[in-house]
Amino acid sequence: MPRQASKATLKIKAHRLMQKLVRMKAADADGYCECVTCGVVKHYKQMDGGHYISRSYSFHSLREENIHPQCKGCNRYMGKVHDDYRRYMVEMYGADFVDWLTETKWTITKRSVVDYQDVIADVSERIKDQEVRLNER
Repeated sequence: MPRQASKATLKIKAHRLMQKLVRMKAADADGYCECVTCGVVKHYKQMDGGHYISRSYSFHSLREENIHPQCKGCNRYMGKVHDDYRRYMVEMYGADFVDWLTETKWTITKRSVVDYQDVIADVSERIKDQEVRLNER
């Protein structure tokens, strides 16, 4: 009988899949998307799924509206581009939503193994749809 994955392993998988989904959704038919902070265009596989509110704040860590394509440079050196990311977020979702994300980032969220399994199942199905859209099957 296979051993059940740990909650930590499922958490990592859920985050990776969500970041992949977000990058794929933002990609054009050829698989290219734009960094939300500097505007560079690269294939979604060469981009990161950057979080506006850091993943360390678990309440928003798997929220799609908190994750967008970023080039590796912008995502890894977020301090220098955070204002650009905020401008993008306000244009996309409005200042009230962005303020709400910021104000609620300290909300404690305890996700269970089942919660992560549900996210993984849902996002995996949605990735399959994107693979069809991007002709990757």
